[in-house]
Amino acid sequence: MDFNEIRQKLVKIILRMQVSETFARRSSLLQGLPDVALQRDEGLAQHDLNEIVDGLNKLGRLTRDGGMRPVIVVVNNALSYAPEGSEIADDLQEVKALLEDYYGGDTQPRLAEDTARATSEALIFGIPRDARVDFAFIDHAHLIARSIARLTVPRIVNGEPDGQAAYGTGWIIAPGILITNHHVIEARDGQTAAPTDFQAQAEQVTADFDYHTETGATLQCQGSRLLAWSRELDYAVIELGQAEKIADRQPIPVVPAPSELHRGARVNIVQHPKGGPLRFAIRNNFFVRPSPRPAFLLYQTDTEPGASGSPACNDDWQVVALHHASVQVPAELVPQNALDGQLMKVTVLNEAVRIHEILDDLPPELKQRILQAATTAPR
Repeated sequence: MDFNEIRQKLVKIILRMQVSETFARRSSLLQGLPDVALQRDEGLAQHDLNEIVDGLNKLGRLTRDGGMRPVIVVVNNALSYAPEGSEIADDLQEVKALLEDYYGGDTQPRLAEDTARATSEALIFGIPRDARVDFAFIDHAHLIARSIARLTVPRIVNGEPDGQAAYGTGWIIAPGILITNHHVIEARDGQTAAPTDFQAQAEQVTADFDYHTETGATLQCQGSRLLAWSRELDYAVIELGQAEKIADRQPIPVVPAPSELHRGARVNIVQHPKGGPLRFAIRNNFFVRPSPRPAFLLYQTDTEPGASGSPACNDDWQVVALHHASVQVPAELVPQNALDGQLMKVTVLNEAVRIHEILDDLPPELKQRILQAATTAPR
């Protein structure tokens, strides 16, 4: 479907909503977007909406180094006015999917073919359970958020940037040191980067902290040094070249020994889905089972592309694993539940690398730096 058809479909849907009735209400669909010159029409709603959508489509992404498409922001704003589960909400979600398909989505690398039985991230319906938490949980969640960054990795091929970039998530594991996935730094779509290109990409990573809204200010660190990596365990540890900028941010504590997780234990993931603003997955998020591969574990927690490299935490906000992908599994291995009286067949789980396996794979000096940070981090 071309953009004009998608635009017509979107405008027809919004015209069915009260938000289209006045110029001021239509202007609220631009919430969260920068001020841009649009050829607006105060009198004719249909013409005004067409001008809004066409004008925003010409902007590209919200920032030069990534961010959401402005038209998708408009759809999200429209969704905030649509009753959940209504026909209009469903229609808007359909248009949003069409837009994401049209734009092609964010570039999110997959694991190389020789290691990946994992695919891209997946949205999974969790099991309805008591999701109440105490104040300390939220207080620590705010602290954790300060130590998580959206990563932008420039893709370098044969020593030269090709203009493409991959997005992922990274977090402070020791003072001035970030960890993420190997495949995030590799920045390839199922391919393998040459060692020199991989090294160069690691050195040119941009880390945006405090990326909470599309247009808000962030604390940006550029340049890094690759300290350790593993394709098999899918991790990369980098030291930021501008570490002084984050000197006041605490490393996220890790669980250094094998952790015994019972079925249904919480697996909280803080992530930058699709290279966008920070999001918390803290509701339907349950450990399911160990992976057939001993170094990995499986769980039901919602993620999307861009979440790769996120910390997978227990309810004490200690990292138990490094999130990296999703895997297809037989339906009988996944807790199934009903929605509106119908059984959903879920055949995918998200997967993470156990953090103690990564620690044991690191050079002894680097492992010691991380463990020292874990014991001194305030709780």
